Amino acid sequence: MKKLMIGVMVAIGILATATLYHISQNIDANAMIGSNMGSMMKSGNMMNMMSQIPQDVIVKVTSGQVTKAGKESKITLLVLDKDTKKPITNSQVIIGIERGASMTTMNMVGGMFNADDIGNGKYIVRFTPDSKGIYTMHTHVIPAGKSMHSMMNNHLDIGIIVT
Repeated sequence: MKKLMIGVMVAIGILATATLYHISQNIDANAMIGSNMGSMMKSGNMMNMMSQIPQDVIVKVTSGQVTKAGKESKITLLVLDKDTKKPITNSQVIIGIERGASMTTMNMVGGMFNADDIGNGKYIVRFTPDSKGIYTMHTHVIPAGKSMHSMMNNHLDIGIIVT
C-alpha cells in the first residue's frame, strides 16, 4: 500500500511538473499548428469540434496508468452508456497515443488503432512505449449504430506515465 501511495504521489508530481514546464515555455499555438487552426482554438471553435467530456458514453480506466518503457502495456477501459450506466459492447474504440501531455506535442506514436473488445463493456489497449515520460491516450468511442462523427463527441484524453 505504501508503494502504491508513493507511486501515485510521483505520478501527480510528474504531471504537475510537465504542466508547469509547458506553461513556462509560453508556446505560441499559431507557430505550432498554423494560423488558421490557432485561430480556431483561440475562438473556442476547435473545442466545439471535439468534446472534452464524452456525450454518449462514460469511459473509465480500470487498470493502472503507470507502465514501463520498452514493455507492452495493457490499459483496460470500461465503456458505459451515459444514460443507463450499463456496459456498452460492440463499440469501436479508436486510440491514438501522443508522446507528451494532451495536445502539447502532437508527436503521435504510430497511427490510430482499435482497442480490443473483450466483452461486457471492457476494451484493452495494447501499446509499447519506447521511452520514459508522459503520454496521452486519445480515446474515441463510436457506439454501435452511431455514425463516425460520434467519435468526436465521445472523445476522452487519458494520461499515461511511463517509467
